[in-house]
Amino acid sequence: MPDDANHADRVRFLTVAILFQGSLLLFALLAGWLLGQPIWNKLAVSTESIGLGVIATLPMFLFLVLVYQSSAPQLVQIRQLLREILGRPLAVCHWPDLCGLALLAGVSEEFLFRGMLEPWLSGFSPLIGLIVSNLLFGFCHAVTPTYAVLASLMGLYLSSTLWWTTEPNLLIPIICHALYDLVAFAVVRRSYSPDDPAFRRNEPETPSAEHTPSQPIPPANQ
Repeated sequence: MPDDANHADRVRFLTVAILFQGSLLLFALLAGWLLGQPIWNKLAVSTESIGLGVIATLPMFLFLVLVYQSSAPQLVQIRQLLREILGRPLAVCHWPDLCGLALLAGVSEEFLFRGMLEPWLSGFSPLIGLIVSNLLFGFCHAVTPTYAVLASLMGLYLSSTLWWTTEPNLLIPIICHALYDLVAFAVVRRSYSPDDPAFRRNEPETPSAEHTPSQPIPPANQ
């Protein structure tokens, strides 16, 4: 029975996540085509860009460590919320599931924010493109106000990696984003404990024998 429940939870979580991220990807491609921002032109696969994408992830890993070691109330709140929201769904997923989700999130979100939205807004002003696209990136990750600010700063960093090569290359932030998400999934998954009352499923309690009276108590006046 627990295996059936885990399978159902896994399928439900993966279905919702794939539909959501897939919708972002389709929207980015369609909007890019309509707005004259073809995303594929910004994507160049090379050994150099793959290596730079991996290297670009290192500062983000350090940031993740600092967030999970900090005792600041705002960061503690973020850790607790992520554990409560994603702990069980990630725990019932298999590792190939997590790898696929991290890659899909990296591709869809980078296509949308840095492949389509930022270049389009930069037509008005490069500064507007950089700031507005990453404020929206932070808003879409607004688990808490602090998390939204941190996500916006992370978005600015991802935007900067576009220029680590002679021509802007979207593959670098895609790799960086996907690897970071995979490690973050692993950290949240590791923090999950099914024995923690915060993660127990809401099931009706069965009254114990010691709380079930064997005979009714007679009135005191009898």
